[in-house]
Formats: sequence, C-alpha cells, structure tokens
Amino acid sequence: MADIGGYARVSGQKLKTDGDRRQDVNRQVEKIKQHCKVMQLPEPIFFIDDGISAFKDDYNSRPEFCRMLKEVKANRIKHIIIEDLTRWSRRLEDGLKTLAEVNEKCKVTSLSEGEVGVDIPEKWFKTAIGFLMAEWASRSMAYKITSGMERRLDNPEKKCKVCGEIHLGRVPKLCLEKLKGGEL
Repeated sequence: MADIGGYARVSGQKLKTDGDRRQDVNRQVEKIKQHCKVMQLPEPIFFIDDGISAFKDDYNSRPEFCRMLKEVKANRIKHIIIEDLTRWSRRLEDGLKTLAEVNEKCKVTSLSEGEVGVDIPEKWFKTAIGFLMAEWASRSMAYKITSGMERRLDNPEKKCKVCGEIHLGRVPKLCLEKLKGGEL
C-alpha cells in the first residue's frame, strides 16, 4: 500500500497573552490523523516545519517540505494531506510549481479545499485562486505592519523614556527593569 504523508507548518513562535503559542502545529497533526482514521487510511508519515514561514521564505528553506518532495519523487509517498493550502504555500508561483512537481506521482488533499493540483483545468483554477488569496492576505498583512512601524518611527511621542529609542517590538528588559526600579 502506498504511504500517506501529512504536512503541517506554522510560521511563528509568537505567544498569546496567557503564554500559549498562537499557532500550534500539533493541532494540524491531530486533524490530519483524525481525517485518516475516518477515511480508513493508514496513519501518515509526518513532515513538520514548525516556525517557518511559507511567505517570506523560499520553499527550499523549509527542510521538511523539501524532504517530503524528495519522498514523493522517490515514489515513497503517494498521497499528501494538508490542513489547507496556506500550509503548502503562501506564494502563488511556489505553490503551483511545487504542486506541479508532485502531481504526476502524488495526490494532494487539503482538508479545507479538497483535492488540489494542477493536472486538470478545474483543479488548477481552484488551486491557483487559493494560492493567490493566500499570497494576497500575506502581502496585505505585511504592508499593514510595515506602514504601522513607519508611522511609529515618525512619532516622537513613542520614544522610550529610558533610552530615547523607539521600540518596534517588545521593550528591552533593561528599559523595563529601569522603569520598574524607578530609575527615571
């Protein structure tokens, strides 16, 4: 019987205010396992890229994704299951290119979008629209974040009372300790 592959990916290690991760790769793994159980498929071999973006980075920077592609090319994986297309790629060009690489040897199923691929016009269209929307969402978010940072840098009221710099992320520990210690 052909092996099943499960691919899971989250882009960041960011934490919520309660200290838990905002994204959890294990949730995707459990969803894929449950799908396989319901569909009476064998448990998949998992390929997991934890903390790696599918938008900022070329897909070659995702080691488990590349390993999965190699396993497909070696005929060891015949069916890949993902939670949704954004796990595969957040870039139209990379997404279509890598699906084209595996489509001759492997079926790809998204739990959200169904069977995806580029081998027939209907699947190509649905898949291309999915990747296009994923890339648009990522580009839109990146633009909003960048313009917000630029506005913050232009606002002198945002200067740190300790060091005089404008912090774009978390305030450094040294500044926090001085503020808490009343050293101002």
